[in-house]
Amino acid sequence: MTTAASPFTDIPGPGGDKYLGNLHAFSTDPLAFLTACSRRYGDVVRLGAHNVLLTSPGDVERMLVDRNAKFSKASADTRRGSRRQGFPRSTMNSDGAEWQAKRHRMQPAFGRTLSTRAAEVVDAQGERMLAGWRPGSPRTLQDDVSVLTLRLVTSLMFGDEFSDEDTAEIARLVAPIMDLSTSPVLLPEWVPTPRKLRIRRSMARVDRTLHALATSPAAADPERAPVLHALVHGDPEPSPAELRDELATLIMAGFETTNDAVVWTSVLLARHPEIAERVRAEATTAFAATPAGLARMEALPYTHAVVRESLRLYSPVWLTSRDATEDMEFGGHLIPAGTTVTVSQWVNHRDPRYWDDAETFRPERWLPGAPSAPRGSYFPFGLGPRVCIGAAVATTETVHIVADIWRRFRLELHRPERITPRPALALQPMGVEVIPREW
Repeated sequence: MTTAASPFTDIPGPGGDKYLGNLHAFSTDPLAFLTACSRRYGDVVRLGAHNVLLTSPGDVERMLVDRNAKFSKASADTRRGSRRQGFPRSTMNSDGAEWQAKRHRMQPAFGRTLSTRAAEVVDAQGERMLAGWRPGSPRTLQDDVSVLTLRLVTSLMFGDEFSDEDTAEIARLVAPIMDLSTSPVLLPEWVPTPRKLRIRRSMARVDRTLHALATSPAAADPERAPVLHALVHGDPEPSPAELRDELATLIMAGFETTNDAVVWTSVLLARHPEIAERVRAEATTAFAATPAGLARMEALPYTHAVVRESLRLYSPVWLTSRDATEDMEFGGHLIPAGTTVTVSQWVNHRDPRYWDDAETFRPERWLPGAPSAPRGSYFPFGLGPRVCIGAAVATTETVHIVADIWRRFRLELHRPERITPRPALALQPMGVEVIPREW
């Protein structure tokens, strides 16, 4: 921290309502609110008495990479036990030495071998989904892709697919968790709100499924189920509650974010037929000439660029927040310990200072020879030590699924005016109905 840093109260930002501050503006349209704050107030924006937004790529990198150890993933209230919602014992929601130990336990299972298996397994699952499609018959794309991605997650990480009944149980868990995450007001655990009651009912059902998973024969086989084996037989051995949180978080993260990425990419391709045609041509050649596996991934460079550009415009992770554990300085301003510091993929990925024609879908940004943007202007999977552990696997799955869909069908958007982003725990594409057409 520099002695010249100006006090927190001098940081510019919207004043908001006398009693609720900026709560209403954020709750109504968080994407528009955060974007407007960035454009009007600059690189450091005071959102409230204990909240600040960072938008400079350099500050994003300093927060997530250089000063990662000076931030806590859990809020102070959560550490005191009053807001233990979601899955607090998972690696994703841990801090410090506890996080390091859990990450170390999990990291080897997410190596190249898992990405290779993903590239091999995704073909069969894609064929299973597309076999039910008929040209001219409308589909709710997110419903179809969600079943596919959930089957991929369970097969890759846990050695076996869930039954259709268990798949439905897990899928039903997603909605109330996502619903809860849209509200910035976190009430004490004992307050029996309707959403919390729905979550508790869902958790009671899914606990049975996760317990069966943890005690399955696959858990004892590191070749068949590397992630599950690393969890169940980790050192130290996890408690039942910790194991439940880890399994649920892995399923949720792997299922929801890949699902959203595939659907958003398909929406963009449907809106840009000339780009879709190029994906079709590349995928047709790659699938005909290259066997399933990572070699096929290497044969899909343009499709990979399409996915990267989709992640720029519609990153499933649209917001990342940490709590400062000590005083520090950003942009010449003092950020006191206890402040919630936020960075937004939605804001930075669309910042015209760093992206030419920022709102336009241009996959060529990611082809060889294209100019590069600052590191902190693009971080769909995060940055630094806490970068998403499954980023490589998720990218492999998304590229293959997109290629498989678009080599087989040209998708036409049905009622495109209804498509909207829903910024919940992930940036969900709502109202995406498509009509598959033959090429």
